[in-house]
Amino acid sequence: MTPISFASFRSSPIISVHEALGADFLIWNQMPVPKSYCKGVESEHKTIRNAAGLTDMSGIKKIWLKGEGALEVIDFLITRDCNNIKPGSAKYTALLDENGNLVDDAIVFHLSPQESDKFDATWLICFGAGFGVDYLAKSLQASKVVARADDNTVCLMLQGPYAETVMKRVVKGGLTKNLGRFEHGLFSILDSHVMIARTSYSGEDGFEIFAESQDAVQIWDYLIANGALPVGFDAIDIARIEAGLLFFGRDMTGFETPTELGLTFTVDDSKKNFRGKTAWQKKSQAPRYKTVGLAIDGLDPLWRHTCLCVILWLT
Repeated sequence: MTPISFASFRSSPIISVHEALGADFLIWNQMPVPKSYCKGVESEHKTIRNAAGLTDMSGIKKIWLKGEGALEVIDFLITRDCNNIKPGSAKYTALLDENGNLVDDAIVFHLSPQESDKFDATWLICFGAGFGVDYLAKSLQASKVVARADDNTVCLMLQGPYAETVMKRVVKGGLTKNLGRFEHGLFSILDSHVMIARTSYSGEDGFEIFAESQDAVQIWDYLIANGALPVGFDAIDIARIEAGLLFFGRDMTGFETPTELGLTFTVDDSKKNFRGKTAWQKKSQAPRYKTVGLAIDGLDPLWRHTCLCVILWLT
């Protein structure tokens, strides 16, 4: 078992790019990330919805795993059935504590043979802003799994209706035609080998590019030169709320079950066991509340600090 940890203060390998673009910053996962750039959040939000927005997502906590028992360790950690995550695919999943409460969300990537050779790993877990790394450390105890925390690999997220158009311009040899949602593979950009996953966080089509730190600035600039526009976290926040996507630390606090958060779809109830399964099954029979969306007709109700009262009856 290999100890895993991240520094108490983290920095993106391409933070100088954001500083040069005049970004305002906020702290996410102990890392300064762009809040917005000089054109402002409204312009950036329109970029996500109408064009192709580029965001530095290096603040996600990336853990590479390999070794005997890696599948079993991850399978107990997450609510998805790892046997259904084939090489070259990924799943959005939840992590529970022993009380059945959701303590983090994550995307789990099962690496293809080519990706495994490059990254010296079989699995990649990208954690949100919760306690997933701590719970992974618990699962690693007494195992032979090798786990590696990584702040050198840069994650660039490109999202929007023209994201695929931009990617086709920059990926050498073109994207694999059958790269579907939550699929990934090894590709080349500017002669650098990168892992590209068809995942995003806005409700729009999108891609995440995992690149080595020494190549990341050139790849960022190349994406911008081919039609991408910088987008900060404020604009992403608007887009993900519109899409009904949750954010740990705001919509999720660590004291709710997947059922209460509307995330039951992340739980493979038929799998034999995972941390917190029995407690979750019991609590799911009587949820304390329900997560819902709210649709408003027009903008009139939002003017002049109008109060909005919503009453729900749960039966």
